[in-house]
Amino acid sequence: MQKKLKLFVICGLVGLMSGASVLYKSFAKNQALQASANQPQTSVAQANSTIPPQSAMTGWLGFATTANKNVPFLPLLPVNADAQVALFSNAWDQVKPGTSLVGIAGGIKQQVKFRRSQEELFGCDNNKTKMATFTAAKRFALGPIWLLPLNLAKEAKSLTFQALNLSEVPTSVLPVNKRKPSVARAWKAGGATVVMQKQSKDQVRLSILINSRIAYNAVEKKSYMQGGDPEPVKFPKFDGTPGIPFPIGAFRANAKSAPMIVFWQPSYEGQGYSVVASVKGKMQKVDENAIYFCAF
Repeated sequence: MQKKLKLFVICGLVGLMSGASVLYKSFAKNQALQASANQPQTSVAQANSTIPPQSAMTGWLGFATTANKNVPFLPLLPVNADAQVALFSNAWDQVKPGTSLVGIAGGIKQQVKFRRSQEELFGCDNNKTKMATFTAAKRFALGPIWLLPLNLAKEAKSLTFQALNLSEVPTSVLPVNKRKPSVARAWKAGGATVVMQKQSKDQVRLSILINSRIAYNAVEKKSYMQGGDPEPVKFPKFDGTPGIPFPIGAFRANAKSAPMIVFWQPSYEGQGYSVVASVKGKMQKVDENAIYFCAF
């Protein structure tokens, strides 16, 4: 096997899956995020009730699994023939098997049942990562899945990202002279617009607009590793660039709420995600995780 993790450019990722940067300097530092992400607000000891531990965001972020070990590489895709949803977390050890939640993704809303919390296959060389896994009546489309208690899921829905013509982005965010595919990309999901624009050879500005008003801004930087690829960020197909987020999913709690955006954020030896959502009327990062995937 090649020692270098090959980062694939996934040209049709938004259509297939239609979440400040986790910067890579040493992946061992990033692994601390795995322990801190999805930490319960309620004690795990209380999880013997029908309600599992709460996370920093409303509900929990899981990902669809695949039963096919030979499936082409896709971000954050666990291989599991016995579970339909996997959640990267170590906070579910005391939850009772069979505890029910609702899974929402790709226009599907269905009951999911907690299966177990233990190390499962993820990445190369039979690597294993701690996950909470769930079963469902049918498999979800590949991508992120929003897990909610039944009482919060009634009006919740998934949103589909669509590529947005740069001419439709407000000039307050993207000046006319920057409306070029070589330096900018944009997507729309519900009332949210995501704009990524190149600032320098290794920096990208991420802007999120809610109903055409700027609600979130962050400058993301490409990460480098000794022996890695020193090339600059390349637009328009920058998905798979270490350290640079890429939108892979969006969800909404109800018709009046701001969409929650899920980004994939790869590193040289891992897979990561971040979630930006509205908290007391302000868009901010509410969850993130970095998971070891394969040795560089």
